[in-house]
Amino acid sequence: MFEYLLSRIPLGFSKGLRNMKILCNALGNPQKSFESIHIAGTNGKGSTAFYLASILQAHGISTGLFTSPHLVSVRERFRINGKIISQSELNSLLLQIENAAKIVNIEPSYFETLTVAAFLWFKENKVQAAVLEAGLGGRLDSTKIAKGKIAAITSIGLDHTDQLGNTKEKILKEKLGILKKGATLVLGNLPKELSTKCPPHIKAKKITPTLQVGNFGKIYANNAELAWTVAKKFLDIAFNKTIARTVLKNAAWPGRMQMLKNFILDGAHNPEAAKILAKCLKEKNIPPLPCVFASLTDKDTKEVLKALKPHISVCHPMRIENPRARSEEDISKICEELKIKTERKICNFKKPILITGSLYLVGKFISELSGKYSELKEFRGLDDFPNEEKLI
Repeated sequence: MFEYLLSRIPLGFSKGLRNMKILCNALGNPQKSFESIHIAGTNGKGSTAFYLASILQAHGISTGLFTSPHLVSVRERFRINGKIISQSELNSLLLQIENAAKIVNIEPSYFETLTVAAFLWFKENKVQAAVLEAGLGGRLDSTKIAKGKIAAITSIGLDHTDQLGNTKEKILKEKLGILKKGATLVLGNLPKELSTKCPPHIKAKKITPTLQVGNFGKIYANNAELAWTVAKKFLDIAFNKTIARTVLKNAAWPGRMQMLKNFILDGAHNPEAAKILAKCLKEKNIPPLPCVFASLTDKDTKEVLKALKPHISVCHPMRIENPRARSEEDISKICEELKIKTERKICNFKKPILITGSLYLVGKFISELSGKYSELKEFRGLDDFPNEEKLI
């Protein structure tokens, strides 16, 4: 059935919710069988969703988690109580969707297909709550049709400007579109000038002592505070601070500000994310590192490298397997403009090496390193599978 999913990629991004509404209706509207919590924003969505799902699960709530993109396998996007979906289960879901799509005569996109699959899986397993990471924007995002009384916005930055708008105000408006009528809005790392443009909301507050999480950097403590605030609102009097602190301490969102023995992994693919990575490296007093770097042609690679320059001792450009990947030569030219030393050969693995610039690159390294590091054991046995080319 993965052939059917692959056939969805060339369809690109569906501008609207028509396909989702028709397809879900044909399948019995599975999205109505559980309570949803939406997480939208430019950066920090995945970690916030992961932390939130971990807190809810620890409180005894049967919790589904749907995220995007994936690092190695498309199966990573689907989790119930921390467990990744099996290939046989996903195959069964895709068959149901293909048959239903033929009956109602629609061609769902890659992301629409995966979103419906998540809804079906959560319904079949009778989850009580589903944490849904918006794929792109919010107003027209496929996840929007799920009912939810809470939505959170993590941050706002300039990314996907061709689809969402060329100002932070326009992008915020699109992200806020995920909010249902009467739902509670919770805001994370938004500056005051943007917060004032939002409808009535709850602001994630500083929690003392500072929350500890498995990813390094203050920004991840901030994301945990947002998850904490949402969980407290959702659980109400059932919320337990001790349980939340304990589970967060061991919660590590893979491939983002993740420190292994010889590697630091972070898929900083836009300038905003690169600035966050640079700030986290500075906070931890990590000296300049050798950096394996890859990027796509539609990303502002120069600004990403400019933000990371103080933390790179030497850059090792790499071309990833993607039709939109920048060449090693192109990355080297940008490094030359910025006066960043480059080398093609990677030979020193005795000190930490920074892997960044693209989630595709991080995924490639995770796939190769999963057998050597216990922190990456959940990726063992997962087959590589492409992301939606037009969105990542």
